Amino acid sequence: MYTKRQMAVLYVAATLTVAFAGAATWLEIKPPAPPLERYGQLPPFALTNQDGGRVTLDDLKGKVWLADFVYTTCPGPCPIISAHMGRLSRELPADARIVSFSTDPDNDTPAVLKAYAKRFGAGGNWTFLTGPKDKMYALIQHGFMLPIMAPAGAQIVHSTRIMLVDKSGAVRGLYDGTTSDPDAQILADIRRLQAE
Repeated sequence: MYTKRQMAVLYVAATLTVAFAGAATWLEIKPPAPPLERYGQLPPFALTNQDGGRVTLDDLKGKVWLADFVYTTCPGPCPIISAHMGRLSRELPADARIVSFSTDPDNDTPAVLKAYAKRFGAGGNWTFLTGPKDKMYALIQHGFMLPIMAPAGAQIVHSTRIMLVDKSGAVRGLYDGTTSDPDAQILADIRRLQAE
């Protein structure tokens, strides 16, 4: 049987043990995550948005943004990607953006893109871009380093990737655009780049 004094000492010792264990967890130092890989720097571009305005790479500098590649008459994955981007657009941190590049710029005029944007609930943080086909394809193939083919009379074949671009215009992440599985990682990576 313990005396009152011994009970008090045991109580204090137990309390301190719990407190120190909690402090040790709280003070646990984790090594910083390695920086996101750099996949390449985008070249300068000047394209037209869904409102008929001019958008350049310089206009996007200082912002972190997601890029995707779709066309408005796509019978395949484009509506899935655009619905995915619509959901992401509502979860983006402040000042992050989405930029959708048309892979069928001959048909995707600003007016057509504006109707498509409305269909997917695009807000002020989501831009759709079109322009001369040779410039669009050069940017996709040589800037984003993604494949694209438009065989005569056949469906356009293009990547379903989402690309993450940092404040300087460098590609820093690649994700599957047809599923929401990577969304938590995408949002975390956006916040990391915003903090750089």
